[in-house]
Amino acid sequence: MTASVILASIFSPGQLAAIITIAAVVGLLIVANGVLFYLIRKHRERKLCTTRLQEKRDALLDHLRNITDDGSLVTGGIVFSDVEEEEPDVEDEEDEEDEDAPEVMTEELGENEDITQNEILAVADMSEYTRRKLGYLGDEYDNKRYYVRYRYGFEAKLRAASDEVKERYTRIMGELALFKSIKISTSFRGQRFYKGRKTLGQIYINGKTLCIAFALDPEAYADTKYHGIDKSDKKRFAKTPMMYRLTSVRRVEYARYLIMHLAEFNSIVPDYETQVEPVDLSPRTPDELFAAHALRIAVLGEAPELEGEAEPELTLDENADEAASEAAVSADDESDELAIDTPEGRIVFDRSFTARIIQADDALKARYSELKNHILSYKGVKGRISWKRETFSIGRKTLATFAIRGKTLMLYLATDPSKFDDTKYKVENMSEVASRRKTPLLFRVKGDRRTTYAKQLIDMLLEENGVAHVERKPQDYTLPYKSTDALVKRGLIKITTHNGFGFAQDKKQ
Repeated sequence: MTASVILASIFSPGQLAAIITIAAVVGLLIVANGVLFYLIRKHRERKLCTTRLQEKRDALLDHLRNITDDGSLVTGGIVFSDVEEEEPDVEDEEDEEDEDAPEVMTEELGENEDITQNEILAVADMSEYTRRKLGYLGDEYDNKRYYVRYRYGFEAKLRAASDEVKERYTRIMGELALFKSIKISTSFRGQRFYKGRKTLGQIYINGKTLCIAFALDPEAYADTKYHGIDKSDKKRFAKTPMMYRLTSVRRVEYARYLIMHLAEFNSIVPDYETQVEPVDLSPRTPDELFAAHALRIAVLGEAPELEGEAEPELTLDENADEAASEAAVSADDESDELAIDTPEGRIVFDRSFTARIIQADDALKARYSELKNHILSYKGVKGRISWKRETFSIGRKTLATFAIRGKTLMLYLATDPSKFDDTKYKVENMSEVASRRKTPLLFRVKGDRRTTYAKQLIDMLLEENGVAHVERKPQDYTLPYKSTDALVKRGLIKITTHNGFGFAQDKKQ
């Protein structure tokens, strides 16, 4: 007896039809589930493959970025960065009046606030490595000089930083060294510390401030003493959105606590028996920094050769003060430019504040050093040298500035000049000058008696602002004399050439 006859004897035709329909539907569902499972499996495999490829791509890009940061591309005698990266967006604490004035770096003052610095560099002063990299190996380059722009990397800025910044950096490195699984990679712009493929933080220098960005949620610490700056809207800080500025010893200790917290989140155990090796942060010459890929050099053009009797620096060195004192007084009493008329045009030498101090007479240097020691003897007062002046402030509040006009030291104070009308303090009101609205009182320091009066004015200003006087060992801020040519080479004097038609060729770039 066949199966159909048996089923027909058990079920009615309607029941058979229903059974067949249900069986067909169940079969289709099984087939559909199998197809769906296959498609989902393939989709996951493709997604996993894409993720792995993306991770490999990111790793290769990081490796390429490190290569371009650690090396330099030489093209036609000019060294450029392969990728011009955006500088970190950190709140600017500088005075508004100095926004357009580039900071200068000097060996004596240890300043290095800018990313770039312009100089005139003689080929004869270059090392063999620098000459080879810039393409100046031939004998025909021996007597040539070039306008160059230095761009300082993280290592260069760190080596030129203050002792306080170096100490803070050393303490952070000592904390990170406790975790053996945390690795540190150094690029041109900063350092990244990570575990495996996960970035935990980055360290860099902005201006004079050492900064560290953590892979932590800024909102989680917003209401605590460990709060940082939220940088999550910046592409560079996408992985490390909590930025911390190490501006004091206390903030360094907070940063060390955050490192420990970060390690706990990532199951990283410290090894307190680790021997921390000392960090070498001694200064290096530009040639040494360039060879270490910590400094980049861009050649802007050839500098004119100054030969024979037409050398302007000899005239300037002998008569700088006389020329300055005879110049017309400008609105802000700081723009006494020195100039020489030549057959090719008028050459103007724009001297920085540091250059003016270096080439000043001994009496002015002594008064400057004495007054600077006096104002820095107040708690929390910091000094900063820009191109035109030296500014003293507490936090973001400007208190006083120094400038030099000829043989006169100019003291500007952030107080009302009218308070000293009909007094022994012969002050001037500079409030109508835009750059002097923060420091409208001008007092010209020309001798010992005026130096004493200047100290008294400083004392009154600091007392008004509730600043306490502290014991401080005086330092010698006088700088040894240098020739104009030497200062031009160091970028402390900039040259502008005006042709006979009134057009200027700016050599300071």
